[in-house]
Amino acid sequence: MNLELIYPVFILTGLVIIGVLIYLRSLTQRAMRTVLEMIDLNTKLEYDLHQFLSESLPLFEKLKINDFFYTIHYLDTTLQKPKSRPGKPFEKNIQRKDYKITIGIVPRHSRGEQDFLNTIVLEILSVIIEMNVLIKIKVIHEALYKFSKLQTFILHDVKNLAQFIGSLSYNVHHLETDEKKDRFIDYLKETLPVISRSGAKIIGLLEMHGEADDENSPGISVDLNSLLENLAKHYKMPCAIKGQAIIQAEEYMLISIFDNLLKNIYEKSLQESDVSCHIELEDLGDRTRVVISDTGSFTAERSRLFEPFYSTKKGGLGIGLYQAKNAALTMGGDIRILPRTSGVAFEVILPKPEEG
Repeated sequence: MNLELIYPVFILTGLVIIGVLIYLRSLTQRAMRTVLEMIDLNTKLEYDLHQFLSESLPLFEKLKINDFFYTIHYLDTTLQKPKSRPGKPFEKNIQRKDYKITIGIVPRHSRGEQDFLNTIVLEILSVIIEMNVLIKIKVIHEALYKFSKLQTFILHDVKNLAQFIGSLSYNVHHLETDEKKDRFIDYLKETLPVISRSGAKIIGLLEMHGEADDENSPGISVDLNSLLENLAKHYKMPCAIKGQAIIQAEEYMLISIFDNLLKNIYEKSLQESDVSCHIELEDLGDRTRVVISDTGSFTAERSRLFEPFYSTKKGGLGIGLYQAKNAALTMGGDIRILPRTSGVAFEVILPKPEEG
């Protein structure tokens, strides 16, 4: 064969290959730019699945996709858009424990290089949708968990109020002498303010005070000495209080903490004789430290005391100390158990709001 004829063939073939590569590169770049727009849109929509499914439709035109269809089922929700255009579909199915996703696209063209890009687009689209579904499920689970926790706390507080009302009812039916009546009235004067604040605590929970709001709320000035004295009187429990402390906080949050701690000691005193309570208040500048201890027996498995639904008492919900610690953490503080050879000592650390 004449070499002069071969050279032009080689040159022409090379030019065709270069042209095809340029075309594929241009096609791929255009597709990838649109996919990046899709990812950016999802970010701007804050990974909202419903909004993404509706607002991403114009981008499919850029990708030369005639139709986009899906069936997405998660928890008790189903989102569906049926296939409405003819053509060869590209589909992908994802099935997990909490959700099931079927998505598909009908491209305008279906040939070698376009099939490759369509497959990539479908895979990226499935990743975006699955990620949005997982975020939606996580948000729902967190909301349900918070609601369940709130419901449990309210149940615990209502149970305490019901027990108090039952005790009042019993005492009212046994007021046989004027002396007993006078003592009962004095007891009511001391305990009703505590019960009133406990009722305000339940109302505060029912009004769904957000945790973030609780952290940032300046609250009111609460005299911890007075609050602790009233709680101790409510449980008719001898309690020596040492030190002074005033803190800016939501009062119902403080009651959530200290009422549950003192109730824990009170319930121990019902089983053991001569159990008394000691409270130490200390101002640490930016924090307030409160140590509440009892003179009772050594408590085993102290590491489990804050565990939800763990209780050593028959019929106990196992919520009180968990609620107390949760309230302290919500306020930006904490509760821990100090090492002691007898009894139990709770150390409560609460931050002071910054003066502004």
